Amino acid sequence: MKTSTIILAVMGLFLLTFIAAMTVIFCVKGAVPDTLIQYTLGAGGVEALLLAGIKISKVVTGDKPGEREEPYE
Repeated sequence: MKTSTIILAVMGLFLLTFIAAMTVIFCVKGAVPDTLIQYTLGAGGVEALLLAGIKISKVVTGDKPGEREEPYE
């Protein structure tokens, strides 16, 4: 698997677990730590944005995995 696929899978699993935990905390306590939620989901968005930027730059430059430049003879 590609590194970007693994990163997105781990990030998705973490966010799913985080949201479930915050739902349980809300049901038990009646309130949630708003700042923690804001910064956690915001950091996930920044990570996804940076990953998208890397992918876009690779497409624009024509960089393909496994492709090597041929040496000049």
